[in-house]
Amino acid sequence: MITGIAYLEMRTRFFDECVDVYSKHLGLTEIQDNSSVLNEKGEWDSTQSAEEGNRQSVIQVGDSFLLISEDKEAPVNMSPDGQRATDPETAPGGSVGHWSFYTESNFHAYSHLKDFLHFNKFNRATREGPSVQPMNHSYLQRTLLEFGDPNGYTIQISELIDPRLEKQERRRDKQRNANLAQGTVIKGFDHFNMACHDINKAKEVYVDKLGLEIIDHEETDTHEGYVFVAGLCDLEMGSKKDGSGADKLGKGIVGSIGLWTDDIDAVAKVFGESSSLSERDLALGVPMRSFTIDIGDGLPVEIAQRLTSSA
Repeated sequence: MITGIAYLEMRTRFFDECVDVYSKHLGLTEIQDNSSVLNEKGEWDSTQSAEEGNRQSVIQVGDSFLLISEDKEAPVNMSPDGQRATDPETAPGGSVGHWSFYTESNFHAYSHLKDFLHFNKFNRATREGPSVQPMNHSYLQRTLLEFGDPNGYTIQISELIDPRLEKQERRRDKQRNANLAQGTVIKGFDHFNMACHDINKAKEVYVDKLGLEIIDHEETDTHEGYVFVAGLCDLEMGSKKDGSGADKLGKGIVGSIGLWTDDIDAVAKVFGESSSLSERDLALGVPMRSFTIDIGDGLPVEIAQRLTSSA
């Protein structure tokens, strides 16, 4: 029922800087400024100002969207001297620890981004080219490019290189999804790394109710985690067995996420939310019907279906 990621919403105090990084430097297309309206000349006129602090930009990421929402109260993952905060006691928290974009070739991506990575003023970056993860570091071997955005938030760009035979089905599946985004270096979201306070509740929601496939499961004395498939994107979900850190979950720099479905009525029925469906435009030309759930961590997850002229 779930076909992929609809959107990831970023909350930021640094609206102009973030739009510049994700559109100008990463080469993603800004399709709309939600604080603007079209005038009679077909040009965007702003209805909000930087002083009001509530602008929003909608940026295309494959079949998904990155929503950059200006929020003067948004957390910042940087120390006063402009370095990335590393102290877990002062880190901003949130259910989404980091996310990664998907590319078919990180060497190709690096050729486009090396000037930005070399002179990234916001934080540490992968300056010498893609770094290769060890084979057993994760459920899928990747190469990574990494940088800090204006929030001090770690952003990755991933290429799958895992040679193991049992991993090829997932590699092919990701490739099929990525092929929907032609002519771009970044094809979509590769993975979200997420935390929750109750991994069994997360599994019940994402697998039993939303029908996501499990492609990895690991358990130690202190931690348990699953990886769920949402189209191109992997949802890496984990929780600490002692419950520590639960007070930092919920909205952080990532304020909400959305999931596409091909049958919103069926999903709403599973959750008993049929009467809660609403219609809105995610962006100009992207109408949808949706409802929102929360697995108990305070992070809104919107389940949405695109509307067409025949819907």
